[in-house]
Amino acid sequence: MNNGQSPAQNSARSRGEAEGLKTAASLLVRLRKEFGFGPEAPTETRQASPGLVLAMLDEATEAGLRGLSSISADKKVSLGRLLVQIRDVRRRLHAAPSSSGVVGAADFAGAVRRLRGAETVAGLSRSVCSEAAAMTGLGLVLLSEVHDSTWTIVETQFEKGSAPDVSALASTAIAPGSPEEEAVQKRAAVLVLPNPQLSTGNSTAFAAVPLFGAGGYVVAPITVSTGVIGLIHACRADERKPSVAERDLLDAFAGSFGTLFERALVSERLSEQKRLIVERLHEESREAEGLSNAEVAFGKPSGAGAASLSSVSLPTDCRAPGLEELTRREGEVFQLLAAGKSNTEIADELVISVFTVKSHVKKILRKLGAMNRSEAIYRYLEMTDSDASSRRTT
Repeated sequence: MNNGQSPAQNSARSRGEAEGLKTAASLLVRLRKEFGFGPEAPTETRQASPGLVLAMLDEATEAGLRGLSSISADKKVSLGRLLVQIRDVRRRLHAAPSSSGVVGAADFAGAVRRLRGAETVAGLSRSVCSEAAAMTGLGLVLLSEVHDSTWTIVETQFEKGSAPDVSALASTAIAPGSPEEEAVQKRAAVLVLPNPQLSTGNSTAFAAVPLFGAGGYVVAPITVSTGVIGLIHACRADERKPSVAERDLLDAFAGSFGTLFERALVSERLSEQKRLIVERLHEESREAEGLSNAEVAFGKPSGAGAASLSSVSLPTDCRAPGLEELTRREGEVFQLLAAGKSNTEIADELVISVFTVKSHVKKILRKLGAMNRSEAIYRYLEMTDSDASSRRTT
């Protein structure tokens, strides 16, 4: 693919890239030979793509950091210096576009792998523009959210010295017939060129957006299971036109970003639900601890037998032992419980949650010395009968 550079420029870039790959390989050999960490370096750097070497450098850095605590103190300084060198050569390779202009599977996988390492929604959003720019060679990249037929810029990436003013595009309507509308409707990237006769593939008329200059741009949709949630715009800093291959590459990259974004969003929501569940369990634990420490008055059942438990009314002036320990709300709950109401019916009656009803029932059983609801009603009948007999005697 013609990358728009002169043969001399391509030759210089090839030499610089080759030197960077050779340096990276030597650092990988040192890390493995001196410390036993990281992957084996490629034996032939001329046949290794920059993306593959970047992925190996990432793996080597992770392995070195994991093993830092397992080596002796005198070796930690040497390992630290080597990791800094690996970081520096990785940055040079990452920032330099490939002389071939072709991105291999390893390059693409390396970019996605680094995105996956972001883990959070915010981290992904911060990383996607720089990764897209480094992988495609398109120096100007915008990430935007799509809401109510409007795309709003949230992140940007520009080549050094080419930072145009994007304030006019902070929030832009998706106009009918625009490339953005086509990308959203077709869920596919659109190549926008100034002259349709010079383009191939799904190119369309150039949109009047001053930011992207005369060379045209690519717009790719970010798609999740619910639809298109964002767009990635990308173009060159100069007037060279983006290619169909770069359109397809950005389209695949945006699709991978959408998958990772949705996964991170679900993970964050699950973490929040887990946090709420743990808080609720702690709350129940404190409630149970309070119940275990509550005072309990155990009744002594008589052999008279139990009266009907199907419907019992609690008089408001009852002073039977045990019932005096009930709070006003517990008395209301017990009155409905004695009438044969279920927890759900009691909750509806008193306009409280079922969880609160269960808590009140536990406290009532404790205070009455009962094992279950039926025994609680029996103890109430026993206590009220004893209270009535006492009144007749006096």
